[in-house]
Amino acid sequence: MKKLLLFLAFVIMAKSGFTQNGLEGIIVEKYYISNAADAAGSVGVLPSGSTTYRIYVDMLPGYTFQAAYGVAGHELRFQTTTSFFNNEDFGSTVPTYSKNNSLFNTVMLDSWLPGGAAHALNHGILKSEDNVAAGGATVINANGILANADPNAGIPLTTQDGLYTGTPASVTVLGFTPAQLSVFDNVSNAGNLISTTNASWAVLGGASGPTAANKVLIAQFTTNGTFSFKLNVQLGTPTPGVSQNFVAENPVGSEILFPGLIYPAPSNPTALVSIASNTAFPTCAGTSVTFTATPTNGGATPTYQWKKNNANVGTNSPTYTLTGLKNNDQIKCIMTSSIAGALNNPATSNTITSLINPVPDVSITAAGPTTFCNQANLCTLTAQNASGLTLQWTKNNNNISGATGATYVPTTSGTYKVKATTINGCTDLSSGQAIVVNALPIATKTVTGPTTFCSGTNACTITANAGAGLTYQWTKGAALTPISGATGISFQPTTSNNYYKVIVTNGNGCTKASPATAITVNTTPPATITAQGPLTFCAGDSVTLVANSGAGLTYQWLRGVNNIAGATTGSYKAKIAGTYKVQVTSSAGCSKLSTGKKVVINCREGVESEENYTLSVYPNPSTGAFTLNYLSEDIIDANATIAIVDMMGRVVYSEAVEVIEGQIFKQVNMESQFAGGVYFVRLQVGENSLVSKLIIE
Repeated sequence: MKKLLLFLAFVIMAKSGFTQNGLEGIIVEKYYISNAADAAGSVGVLPSGSTTYRIYVDMLPGYTFQAAYGVAGHELRFQTTTSFFNNEDFGSTVPTYSKNNSLFNTVMLDSWLPGGAAHALNHGILKSEDNVAAGGATVINANGILANADPNAGIPLTTQDGLYTGTPASVTVLGFTPAQLSVFDNVSNAGNLISTTNASWAVLGGASGPTAANKVLIAQFTTNGTFSFKLNVQLGTPTPGVSQNFVAENPVGSEILFPGLIYPAPSNPTALVSIASNTAFPTCAGTSVTFTATPTNGGATPTYQWKKNNANVGTNSPTYTLTGLKNNDQIKCIMTSSIAGALNNPATSNTITSLINPVPDVSITAAGPTTFCNQANLCTLTAQNASGLTLQWTKNNNNISGATGATYVPTTSGTYKVKATTINGCTDLSSGQAIVVNALPIATKTVTGPTTFCSGTNACTITANAGAGLTYQWTKGAALTPISGATGISFQPTTSNNYYKVIVTNGNGCTKASPATAITVNTTPPATITAQGPLTFCAGDSVTLVANSGAGLTYQWLRGVNNIAGATTGSYKAKIAGTYKVQVTSSAGCSKLSTGKKVVINCREGVESEENYTLSVYPNPSTGAFTLNYLSEDIIDANATIAIVDMMGRVVYSEAVEVIEGQIFKQVNMESQFAGGVYFVRLQVGENSLVSKLIIE
């Protein structure tokens, strides 16, 4: 059934800021106040006006409730001035408690000892779970049980109140006698006191609260009398296997005095002090540690005396800071309350034992120069005193990814350090080693002209990049053999080599080679002419001119500066006067022009010859039929005029002709028109005029 209830919670020990101790407070909640309708509907005698109390342990996050106990010197006691109520159909020390059972009468007001809620033994439920088992609408018991809205109670049952909701935890009850447990059996009002110094109830594995508040329900009691208790609790810490014991009085050794374990609280306040460090132990040597004292009931002007290994240290201050802690140093604080009549005054705090791990002492040595050029990698840094340590190299205080070995080879400028870490997590950072890595110069080149050319042409120029302070050395071959004297910004290769490079050096002495330039220099063939006879002869004769031979050579003969059409073999038969040359070309396309061979025809009259042209008239003397042959090395095609002049200067014959490919070949037959005598043949070609004497018989 669903109940609308309020609760009134009493915090016996206010949360006082403990950071070292896990217990924040003991909370007593008035869970329910019954009325006459509840009493009439109960199984067993439930006096009207009975109060149901719930007791919670309030802990720091990460702590767990392990046990509530009584041992010698530390009594466990629950007491009322009347008697404790127990439901008689389902109630007992270990009741058969469930959501379904909570629908019956006063099951929810039973007295029992849980260690959380809703665990395997079904001790207690969350208020938010007080619905029918199937989770339906709110149900009110027909007898009105747990429906009382007494103003002395607090929050309604629909609000989660701190019960344990994690993995179910079993409660183990140890040491209680049957008589002691009779107050929790299934008979109502069977007793009013349970007291033991040799019993406990425990949650194996520990229990934690369902929310960040970390509150765990540890007991529930219903009585119409005055209720009181004294108990001691054991908490599990976040460190596996480490527990803390809190006692209501008479602390011994590491036990922690916690007056809130007594309810109601004593009339005189109890002075308490606890200390905590801002650093978790173990810590590393040289760490600055501040201990802070937190007083309870210290009054307006408490005083403090710090002790290190039982010797007075520090000042009258709630904090104590030092950096020279040694392993197993013990720190505690004695606080004297300014409240008159305070119990446990002066109060001695818990003792914190320092666990100190050594710090490594690492340094760096440099093998090789610490200033070098970018491509050299000349320096190796080595971590000293680094055996058994975890290393991390840094550059300019930033971790270098993957640099975790005992050595490191720097490649860029910066300040290098090595951080060494022990197995305990203690670290040391070495002093810095400055590394200067000078940049390489730019080394590029541009090529002007073809990279394949004929010898002797100097057709290619390679030019390096310019820059302030740069010097150059040109090399050839894969071995980068320096070329003597080639130290300018430009270089003209003259021989074939697939590895012409320039090495550029900057002002820091750093060098870089440019990409290679492949050069192919093809050989130019020789070009010579051999005459197979005399070069001077009479008209009508000839001489054979022969060029040098060779594999893959081709030829072109020239008379003067003009190619002779069709004259492309290795020899040429010269029949007319002129200067002959041959151009020899290799299979690679390289050509050379030979020196000239001059052919002269001068054994008859009527031959006029100049440097670059020849006029021949034959036969001479003639009967008036003759041939005019003109050869020119300069004029290839032009208009010309032939004129025959007698001794009186009269033109007796005139004809327009053409110079074709540097030659005029004209046959004239004037036998019937010319009388015997001496004539002059005049040939006019452009501005040039050539005259030859002609005898007609």
